Amino acid sequence: MKIERFDQSGFIFETEKGFRLALDVAVRTPLEKLDGVKPIDAFLVSHIHPDHLSLPHIQKLSPKKLYLNKECKEVIGEEILSFEVIDIQTNTKINIDEFTISIFDVDHGPNVSSPVKENFGFLIEVAGQRVYFTGDMFYDSGMDVSELEVDYALVPVGTFYTFGPEEAFAFIKKFKKIGKVIAMHERGEHEHIEKFLSIASGTFDAE
Repeated sequence: MKIERFDQSGFIFETEKGFRLALDVAVRTPLEKLDGVKPIDAFLVSHIHPDHLSLPHIQKLSPKKLYLNKECKEVIGEEILSFEVIDIQTNTKINIDEFTISIFDVDHGPNVSSPVKENFGFLIEVAGQRVYFTGDMFYDSGMDVSELEVDYALVPVGTFYTFGPEEAFAFIKKFKKIGKVIAMHERGEHEHIEKFLSIASGTFDAE
């Protein structure tokens, strides 16, 4: 599986057979940065905030299917879309082609100006690999990770709305095993990633 990173918390996963799943590619990624990006097959959204849900970005990537929660559907409204919209909800497991995705709630913390009812994290499994995506996690929450082995952990380090570097490091230490840590949600403040890397140096492969 290939993982392509976009600004802040956006990713595209591609299987060996070429199925492409986008996750939370949104307003922190300039639209022109998506010029030339191959169309995707499916798009998955964690929650309503515009740095995770952006209809112009979804339309630019032209998925066949869009997976989002009820709160996100209300934001999009009744606009006629060229792709199928599929409901997702917490504490369920869904299949998107080769991907099996476990959905769980995470705590966004006290600082969000527009509180969310549905703020999801995902455990993504495909071709024998596991990717843990915290979403916008401020407090340690969601599934128990103490016995969890993953190939990738995608964790925020941006502070205020999510974990900061110290909280992110404390969280990843709880996993049974992690192959590679990818720091995200830095909101352009790269010193948070640098601080996280200095804390985690010698413990995990991080990028």
